[in-house]
Amino acid sequence: MNIDILRTFLSVARTRNFTKSAEENFCTQSTASLRIQSLEEYFGLKLFDRIGKTVYLTTAGELLLPYIKLVVETFDQTNEVVLDIKNLAVGKIALISSQTPGTYIIPPILLDFHKRYPAIKISSYVAYSKIVFGHIAEGNDYDLGIISQPEAMIDKYRQMNIEIKAITDDPLGIIVGTGHPWANKKEIEISELVDSTMFISNQATTLISYLHHLTGKTIKEENTIIMGNLESVKVAVQSNDGFAILSDFIVREELASDVVRRLRLKGYKLKRKIYFIYKKNKKFSPPMEKFVESFMKAVKTRDS
Repeated sequence: MNIDILRTFLSVARTRNFTKSAEENFCTQSTASLRIQSLEEYFGLKLFDRIGKTVYLTTAGELLLPYIKLVVETFDQTNEVVLDIKNLAVGKIALISSQTPGTYIIPPILLDFHKRYPAIKISSYVAYSKIVFGHIAEGNDYDLGIISQPEAMIDKYRQMNIEIKAITDDPLGIIVGTGHPWANKKEIEISELVDSTMFISNQATTLISYLHHLTGKTIKEENTIIMGNLESVKVAVQSNDGFAILSDFIVREELASDVVRRLRLKGYKLKRKIYFIYKKNKKFSPPMEKFVESFMKAVKTRDS
């Protein structure tokens, strides 16, 4: 049913005149009459009695009047909400991310977004990549997942009901303390790496399997120490008792202040990619679209 038909009903009920109603609704008198006729046909009820040039609501019309008013008012309020959403005057975004983007990339982008759009409610959660994939594929709590994974490790997730979109590179380096025997080297052989102590953030890390996929060599389990989180890994590295493989995003400040050193792996390029993941055929809300735009702009500025 067309909302103009209901508006015309209310107008005729108030003015008791088709000509005045037509003027209010910017249509001809015959159009106004046809709208009332179609409404009466729809309900199967006579809604107006016509006496001369004046029209009066029937008993049925009187009974329907408050409900039709409510429908029109609700429609108008809905349009106001839609306009607010489009103008980013209301809304929310919910993100779930793996550790590197969730802790070291997203926060400054979210803070800038909040300054520009303070009415948008923001929630951002950090979890292991496997959990992020599960939430996006099976749940509806989050609009977007953002993860960092090696390209070789991402294919197993493509069978899920999700879209996986590569956004930018996440360069990795071998990180040691300034007192470590490797501190003054530019690169290190894989043979030296596999026999050394490696600090990792959690048991679910894909870095060890990524190294094996890349080089054919494996870090022995007895040579790894699980530190619990990335900040603890950075502290452990500065003890000079081992190394870590960390994103440049994670150790940017430490490298700038020269409390750690970054090495390359000889013959190989260590890197992951940052990915957006979301349900297939998902349409983002205007606030979410604006956040994605802000994220892409921040990444482009960093890469330029």
